[in-house]
Amino acid sequence: MKTVKQYWNEDSNDYFKTHKVNVDKLIADPKWAFSQPVMDMFNKEFGSVKGKRILVPSSGDNAAVYAFHLMGAEVMSADISEEQLANAKKVADAHGWNIPFVCDDSMGLAKFGDGEYDLVYTSNGVHIWIHDLPKMYGNFYRVLKPGGKYIMFEVHPIIRPFGNDEVPVLSVRKPYEQVDQSDDVQQFGWRVMDIFNAMSSSGFIVTHMEEFHPQKTDHSIWFYRNEEAAQADDYRMFDWKYNPWAVLPQWIGFTARKEGKII
Repeated sequence: MKTVKQYWNEDSNDYFKTHKVNVDKLIADPKWAFSQPVMDMFNKEFGSVKGKRILVPSSGDNAAVYAFHLMGAEVMSADISEEQLANAKKVADAHGWNIPFVCDDSMGLAKFGDGEYDLVYTSNGVHIWIHDLPKMYGNFYRVLKPGGKYIMFEVHPIIRPFGNDEVPVLSVRKPYEQVDQSDDVQQFGWRVMDIFNAMSSSGFIVTHMEEFHPQKTDHSIWFYRNEEAAQADDYRMFDWKYNPWAVLPQWIGFTARKEGKII
C-alpha cells in the first residue's frame, strides 16, 4: 500500500487536470473559493483577511491559497506532496502571484515556527488523509499566534453511511465510521466527535460550528464531477426531492481560537 505522499505525487497531474481551478472566476471574485458560511466565519473573526498571515496546510488544489493571496493576505501553502505543490506553483507563476509553497506534513509542520500565523485554514478533503488528528491539531495550535484562529470546512461525516447511487432512492451503504478503502492508500473515517475532541485536547477553544449544504454557485460543484455534468442534468442533484441524499448537511465547519490575546 502506498503512503499518502506517494499516492498524491503519482496522482497529481491527473488531479490538476480533473480539478482545474477556474482562475478567471477567482480573479473576478476571490470569495468564490469559499462557501458563504465559510466566508461568514472569516468575516466574523477578521472582518478582512487583508494583511493577515495565513497558513493553508494540506493545500490540495490551492484554490483557497490563491483566493487568500488575491484578498491581500500573506499566505503560505503547505502540502505533503511535492508534485501537488509544483502543479499549484505553475498556476501561481503563470499569473505572477508571489506565494511560497513548502513541502511539509500537516501532522508535523516542522518547517514552520511557533506563533507565526493569524489563521490556519483547511478545506474539504483533508481529514480523510490524516492518521493522527491530535498531532495535526497540536501543530496547528503551535504555529498560531496567541489569539490566532483555526477555521475549517470539511465533508460532513454524517453523510458517510448514505449514497446517491440509486437516486431517487436513498441507500444505506456502510457504517458511520467506515470509509471507502482503495487498494492504493489508507483513508480514515473520522467522526464529528473525533474532530471536536482533537481540537479541544490540543488546546483550542471551539467557538463556532456550522452544518451546511453546498450551493450551485460554489467552487465545489459537489454532486457532480464538473460544471458541464451539472448543467446537463439541470442541477437536479441539489434538489432533495429528487436526490434524498441532499437533505443531509453535506459539509461541516468549525472556528477555534488559540488562547491568549493577539500580539
